[in-house]
Amino acid sequence: MSRQVTLPTSPRLRALLLVLALSGSVLCPGHAAAVERDRPGAKDHPQVSRYEGSILHNQGVVAFEQVVLPLGPYASTPQGKQPSKSRKVEGMVLNYAYWGPKDRSELEVFRNYQAALAKAGFTLLYVCDEPERCRAEGLASFAADWTNRPATFGGGSDPLSRMEENGNYPPRFLVARRQADGDLYVSLTVLPPSSTERDRGVGAPYFLQVIETQPMRTNAVAVLDAAAMQKGIAAEGKVALYGVNFDTGSAVIRPDSKPQLDQMARLLAADTMLKVFIVGHTDNVGDFPANPALSQRRAEAIVKA
Repeated sequence: MSRQVTLPTSPRLRALLLVLALSGSVLCPGHAAAVERDRPGAKDHPQVSRYEGSILHNQGVVAFEQVVLPLGPYASTPQGKQPSKSRKVEGMVLNYAYWGPKDRSELEVFRNYQAALAKAGFTLLYVCDEPERCRAEGLASFAADWTNRPATFGGGSDPLSRMEENGNYPPRFLVARRQADGDLYVSLTVLPPSSTERDRGVGAPYFLQVIETQPMRTNAVAVLDAAAMQKGIAAEGKVALYGVNFDTGSAVIRPDSKPQLDQMARLLAADTMLKVFIVGHTDNVGDFPANPALSQRRAEAIVKA
């Protein structure tokens, strides 16, 4: 029986949801797959969702990065293995590692994405759905590179998230683009499941990357000097500082925060009787239970610094 993809739309294109409405598998109690769940706090991209019944076992966001999207076979160069034809895209990079349902083939997962993207107004820039050709073209290199980077996923690069360039598991691969308020790019790599994945009760692993093109923020670090902070505290009892930065999901202070931290230290050194509360905030990535704890760790990191 063929499976159809349903694409509900709203009046605003930005709210378009790509919903893969496919029947999922039924998990019997005690089956190995029953223990597999989405990573806590992980969510599908609002415009490009999962194949229904899949498990989102890792997710991550890189606020601004350049991605070299392959639009042709990989070839050996003096700089290493590179695609012979590519497109460089910059913007927010959102990464998703899924396992497909155990009773659905990698071909079914891939073809449904391919059809759903086309119906949602995406242009398919490059498609390889012949595994042997995809293997010969080295297209597993893209997912192998990204899923081995520590910053790709919020949970880090763990073995279950990695998609190795292994000739025993030839990929299917595509790149698509939709032009709207800002270009949206999608790359998808789908592999056949290994024996380890089958033992876990899951199906085809696939790496979905969504790139939301946008201009890089400039002048994002606004440093208040000690005098301005003192004036704000005296007038309102508080002051908001935007020059202390963290990567998403991290409580490690970024090096570009040093100018603001230096001014904070100068304020405290100038008035040793001054007592302050330091309150940390997070972005909207991650679940509610995790973010207050992250805020606390960030505040503690600033106190220590």
